[in-house]
Amino acid sequence: MDIYKDFIDNSINPFILFDSSGEVLEYNKEGEYILSIVHKDELFNLAISHASMSFGFKHSFIDLDIGHASFCAITVGYQDSERLGLMLHKNVCSKRIEPSQEELQSANIFTLIDIAINTNLTENTKVLAEFDTSIPEFKLNIKRFLQLLNKIFKALADAKEIFVRVTVATGRSIKIGSKKYQVILIEIRSPAVHDLTVKDDAFILTYDKERLTIELPFIL
Repeated sequence: MDIYKDFIDNSINPFILFDSSGEVLEYNKEGEYILSIVHKDELFNLAISHASMSFGFKHSFIDLDIGHASFCAITVGYQDSERLGLMLHKNVCSKRIEPSQEELQSANIFTLIDIAINTNLTENTKVLAEFDTSIPEFKLNIKRFLQLLNKIFKALADAKEIFVRVTVATGRSIKIGSKKYQVILIEIRSPAVHDLTVKDDAFILTYDKERLTIELPFIL
């Protein structure tokens, strides 16, 4: 088993390998998703425009939005004239939001989620929860957050099953001013998420097929 190939296949970053004419030779799981929403010619032209002038690899830091994903950099590499590789780097390591400190109040995140679930879902929807209950109360805009949750669960009211997970995201941070905070990650999974279009500029929302994540700064 080639562990290098397995890492590429399971990377959160889309990888696509083209031939010299722009036809797709290989791709990983994330690359398959990107190819489903962007024509291969656009991605091939993106790779060509950011490729090194000579054989080798070139990293470029750019702001790029594709579908519901945001990318902060791309890597383009080729070792011969027959194959050209492109990797898009998801913008998940450090993100910026600017909440108003005056609007932040300490709250129990699990209580707020339970309120939104009980308000918008019926017994017909099975809810599976995986909560890291070691997470203490932290500060957030309670009113705005509840409004967001109500929109989400109201839109998912007809779903047969919903999985909700709350955890501390390892290796991620949110920058507010000059300070970085750990990330509280809320994951909501259901086939019904496919058609969900809820947005709120006050929060970091990421859609990935049947999965929606909300990232909150862990402000104590």
